[in-house]
Amino acid sequence: MRRRVHEKALVEVRGCLRDWDDGRDAAREAKAVTETIIAPEYEGRVLIELLQNAHDAHPARATDGRIEIRLDEDEGEHGTLYVANCGKPFGGKNFKDLCSIALSSKRADAGIGHKGVGFKSVLHLCDAPEVYSVAREGSRLLDGFTFRFARLDDYDALAREVAPEREGFADYLKENLLTLKVPVFLEEPPKTVQGFARRGFVTVIRLPLKSADARSAARAQVRELMDDKAPFELFLDRLERVRLEWRAAGETRRRTYDRQVEVLHHARGLKVQQITLRRRMRLIVVCGKADPDRAREALAASIEKSGMRRDWMAWEKKAEVRVAVPVADPLRDGRLYAFLPMGEQIPAPVRGYVHAPFFAEMNRRSFNEAVPWNGLLLDTVAEVCARAVLAAADRRAPIPPGTLVDLMCWQPKALARLTSAFQRLDNGIAHVPFIPVIGTTPGARTSLHRALLWEGKDGSSIFTPHAVAATGVMDLLDPRLHPIRLRRLASLARSTGTRLEPPTERLATWAEGLAGAAVRDTFDPGWWADFYYDLSQAFPDGSALTGKRIVITSRATTAPAGADGVFFDRDTPQGGSLPTLPDGLSDRLHFVHEGIAWSGKGRKR
Repeated sequence: MRRRVHEKALVEVRGCLRDWDDGRDAAREAKAVTETIIAPEYEGRVLIELLQNAHDAHPARATDGRIEIRLDEDEGEHGTLYVANCGKPFGGKNFKDLCSIALSSKRADAGIGHKGVGFKSVLHLCDAPEVYSVAREGSRLLDGFTFRFARLDDYDALAREVAPEREGFADYLKENLLTLKVPVFLEEPPKTVQGFARRGFVTVIRLPLKSADARSAARAQVRELMDDKAPFELFLDRLERVRLEWRAAGETRRRTYDRQVEVLHHARGLKVQQITLRRRMRLIVVCGKADPDRAREALAASIEKSGMRRDWMAWEKKAEVRVAVPVADPLRDGRLYAFLPMGEQIPAPVRGYVHAPFFAEMNRRSFNEAVPWNGLLLDTVAEVCARAVLAAADRRAPIPPGTLVDLMCWQPKALARLTSAFQRLDNGIAHVPFIPVIGTTPGARTSLHRALLWEGKDGSSIFTPHAVAATGVMDLLDPRLHPIRLRRLASLARSTGTRLEPPTERLATWAEGLAGAAVRDTFDPGWWADFYYDLSQAFPDGSALTGKRIVITSRATTAPAGADGVFFDRDTPQGGSLPTLPDGLSDRLHFVHEGIAWSGKGRKR
């Protein structure tokens, strides 16, 4: 390996010598390339780039890959960053690509990165990155490619070796030859790197940080990975575990990020998984692929108009999109991924984690929705959400109720895509039964067209959604849904031209039904007192209750509220009882049941 590494360096130096002899302005080209690689847009993404390269080093069908990231601020003058993986050994093709500018042997569909400049972004943090690898799988010795990239002082020795008679050639190299094109063989790996190899890691990238600012930047990127808002490991299918270690001032913090995947449904081109991540975070992931014919057209148009490489056509038949939404509390906002999280400033159409092979800017912090390929992928995301909801409605896919709500409640600006997706599947978005309701049938659901959202008043104990549903009222939303999901459902209904909130007159009818059911049971004065207290909170002016048979009488029947002949108080005279009402009046005069203890408040329970 020593000879191969050194020969590559000599090839670059000799090429630079020819440029010098030919009078070629290589300095301008080298400067332009360097500025592209370390452009500000890449700042803050170095660790993400190294992580995706480590992921892609594992075989395409692997699910048990391991990566370890270590930031040791106490090692060296400014600290050292390590990224190690257990994938395939670093081979000759990898070596050639790494030492070339903007060149990658990966097809567009072969992994996460394929632009060939991701690794070069390490120049933000390190002047001379180091690479260590085993020669063959199973080896615990770093006997493969072990090299670093050149420092400026290496050019003095290389100039003497290639053109010892040419004065000023070393200075010309320093001005014109990019260090990331010139590898330098390393004899003995550091002990820390050897430790990685003994624990089964195959390739280790070591970055001696170049400054205090670089150390601060690396620290910020480690913290970003620890952030739960966008779990980096979610769509890294080749990995089972990522371990992160951070050492500073003699103290070490360690975190382990595992991925556990369970397939819940897989049929008709739709796959539903449950993925468990850090801190037992559970997400339902729905997956599907873009239509090959539409994909071919979108790719051709994007290559022609948007500067995509022709090898993007490899996605023609395999462009998979995935949407992950939490089983527990909903997300405040969604996030777009291109395997790894894209920029926070990019709006996601759904409050979930959305992955697709988007054509993005090099730094993956932004992308253009107007590119036909990106538009197709977003349409496919909508179709996958729609198909998953329909599969759950048909009892084919076991998707939790809250997750279904998240899949349906798209951002208003993107809702047209979801509406169109349902239309392409011969369904109307307002008529799909996906909303959980209160009922005797487990898992009962209703649609936006029929749903009723009424949560009752805080503190109510009798006039409640569950009590009303028990009288036979259908399509009442289950109030156990997270309040944020309930609000989003109400917004979605308004966007589709429906209204979930029942009018006051309907609430009054429900109160009448509840009273009618209760009067058939054994009289409970406390129940009735609480019932009337709840009504006073739900109907402050009481007008909607006028005429509703909600008043329990002394004969244990119900009488209409506000009607003539209904009396609230009938004091019993001292020493006796009231006389019986004459015939003809008993059916027209009603007294509220004397057993109710009126206090103006609900009971303390």
